[in-house]
Amino acid sequence: MRERVLLTLALFLVAFGASGGELEPAPEGVSADDIAVCADNVLRSDRTFMEASMTIESPRLARPRTVRFRSWDDRAGRRALVRIDAPPKDAGTGFLKLHPNLWMYVPRVERTLRIPPSMMLQPWMGSDFNNDDLVNESSEIEDYDHHLLGIEPATNGTDGLRAFVVEYLPHDDAPVVWGRIVGWIATERCVPLREEFFDEQGVKLRVMRFDDVRRVEGRPVPHLWEMTPLDKPGHRTTIRIHRISFDAAFDDDIFTKRQLRKRD
Repeated sequence: MRERVLLTLALFLVAFGASGGELEPAPEGVSADDIAVCADNVLRSDRTFMEASMTIESPRLARPRTVRFRSWDDRAGRRALVRIDAPPKDAGTGFLKLHPNLWMYVPRVERTLRIPPSMMLQPWMGSDFNNDDLVNESSEIEDYDHHLLGIEPATNGTDGLRAFVVEYLPHDDAPVVWGRIVGWIATERCVPLREEFFDEQGVKLRVMRFDDVRRVEGRPVPHLWEMTPLDKPGHRTTIRIHRISFDAAFDDDIFTKRQLRKRD
């Protein structure tokens, strides 16, 4: 494990140095685990409800495609339900996570299908997000070790904010899809600014950026999430949050296959 940490740290410093930036050392006593948990808590609570729209851009599309959806996330119970509301041809499609299983309901054929673990990296609804992003089956808190690489001074790349740079390395036995993640998290208020995702060979495959921070129930929540795959020129997917509620009250019955098949 120590050798892997040193190797990935060296690779990161080489890549970062090539861009002309230098990291400041982090102050003593700052915990990478605490920073990662704080950033996760900005985006999620034990129970979170969200209404959002997702816009997909691709050279294959004559114009951007927009999907509207609602999600119910039970982080404590590792359960989630996502329901598509638009466009009309996809309305009623649903996704249900009951750890460790993920189910999809297809209304046009009235069938419920199990999505196997081998398909967690597959695109969700034709976007640049994958099935794992959709339902948070893997956890950046529980499935990864966290290492604080330093602090990036305020730059354009961090929206003019100082940012902790945290490396996420998966546990050896963790069923995750990424070999490594590097996150930029604002030193004030723990706002996630950017994440970079690498495969097991250390190749950077995609970048997620967060923007349009608004305060919701005391949390500084980014309302615009932009995913850019680096191996697919011209592709980009953005999620715009229209409403989000933390520590939301919803019934346990919502996390059932019967509820999955409902359209309301």
